[in-house]
Amino acid sequence: MAEEIRSDRKISPVGRIFLVLGVLLLMAVAYVAAVLLQSPNEQANRLAFPSEREDVPRMQPAAMSSPQALSELFGAPLPFLPGYAMTGEGTNADYEGTNARIATLRYSGVTISAVRPAAAAPLLLRGELSVNLRGDLSVLNLPAMLAEKGNARCVYFSSTDAAYSVYAPQAGEEDFFAMLEKLQWTE
Repeated sequence: MAEEIRSDRKISPVGRIFLVLGVLLLMAVAYVAAVLLQSPNEQANRLAFPSEREDVPRMQPAAMSSPQALSELFGAPLPFLPGYAMTGEGTNADYEGTNARIATLRYSGVTISAVRPAAAAPLLLRGELSVNLRGDLSVLNLPAMLAEKGNARCVYFSSTDAAYSVYAPQAGEEDFFAMLEKLQWTE
């Protein structure tokens, strides 16, 4: 009788493949959630970036129309859309007891945000969007993570100096990825 029960519960080869893929997907989601929920001190210790343990100096808040000028104020390169009209601003924020700098570039239908230090990346998260795990996504040669809900899309990526997000509240998938291809770094 026990052998009959066991033989009824065998998983087909196709079912095993889906089971393995499901387990791998759950592990990837857990890893991404753990990375996003880490405190800046844990991230700094794990990544061993000494600059992330320190405050960045406060900057003079300003509104600008030049990505290069905003980049100089921010203190790190910024992604921007060349040839498009933009407004930008630089501000300071407190993040878990440390100072952070935030730069925001606004275009028609797109907002590009950056924060220094990179450990303050949770300041950029948009909680209403759901993470879509894709291993093939990169922005400006940096690995990126996509979050979306309906037509709202946002990519998150970071360097050792800063973390970035590109948000479009109403963008078709093809238009959004075509726009990401146009991004360039300030000099």
